[in-house]
Amino acid sequence: MRKILLSLGILFACEGMEQIEILPLDIIPYQAFEQNDPEALKVLQKALHEKGIVGIKGIPGYKEKVLKYIETAREFSASPEEVKEAYAPKAGEMFLGYEKAKEKFKRPDGRWVIDDLKVSYYGLVPESPFNKWPREMDLRGPFQDLGMMMSEMGEAVMKKIGLLGSMTGISLDGVPRIGRMLYYRKSIDSTDLDNPYWCGAHFDHGLITALLPAFYFMNGKAVPEPLEAGLFVSTTAKGIFQKVKADDPDVMLFQVGEFGQLVTNDAIRATEHRVHKAKGSVERLTMALFIIPHMDTVIYSSSELTEDARYGGKPGEPCTYRRWHEESFKRYIVKEEEKVH
Repeated sequence: MRKILLSLGILFACEGMEQIEILPLDIIPYQAFEQNDPEALKVLQKALHEKGIVGIKGIPGYKEKVLKYIETAREFSASPEEVKEAYAPKAGEMFLGYEKAKEKFKRPDGRWVIDDLKVSYYGLVPESPFNKWPREMDLRGPFQDLGMMMSEMGEAVMKKIGLLGSMTGISLDGVPRIGRMLYYRKSIDSTDLDNPYWCGAHFDHGLITALLPAFYFMNGKAVPEPLEAGLFVSTTAKGIFQKVKADDPDVMLFQVGEFGQLVTNDAIRATEHRVHKAKGSVERLTMALFIIPHMDTVIYSSSELTEDARYGGKPGEPCTYRRWHEESFKRYIVKEEEKVH
């Protein structure tokens, strides 16, 4: 019976037989991608339209950069809290550096919950004088090395699907990418039913996001991804959240942001996603790189997303990325009065 369910892409968690549906992840060999293989490009476009997520495997030098980054990210995440807090942005500074419990997301029952177990470290890619880096270890080197590769591949993906250039008017010249180290802390209470997600359901609001397969650790040792945990996405075809099984460190993942959907008039579709918690003392590490356009970029979209109040107009009317960006932040960032002190 289990073999039959596996062939259907369905798994059951051990406790309570909770059904978990697996999303078949399309993975393109790097060589086929690089050589503009027609079938590979067809898979790329179809995956980003129907699922909003795709993988590319075998990028030269990528796996080595991933493993070095994870090693350093673990070192920083294990630092005392007072060390990490020293690199949090101060009042009036940019968001760069250490961050925790700054985002809120709506649960399926309609309640807004703060993601209090998600910790981040932001840095601009390529290196910027605005970045701040810990002095206790070299997080900057592995972060930037990996971030630059993710940036180059993200831009290459955008070119292959026609998201850049004269057809869309989108240019990335001079625009830094936003790198984000993501560390999901273990639950203090493993029966935490009030918020079963490390990160609640949301869409990235930029053009496209490059990200790593996640790494999991328990008691300082690497462990396989728990069945119940990890990245779940909701596709247009299914309309339900399905688990993305991506545990190969040689695969780079790409998700669609909302502005990417707006620019292409729904030719690619933004990826609604969330991260489910692991039971027990399991920690999760990954990295995301958000690719955005110039803030003053103006689009005249006919996408279904123009119905969102953040667009500020009707289909065919103009919207700047600055407006979309600022209105998105207002939706998800925790206000001072909402913080738990």
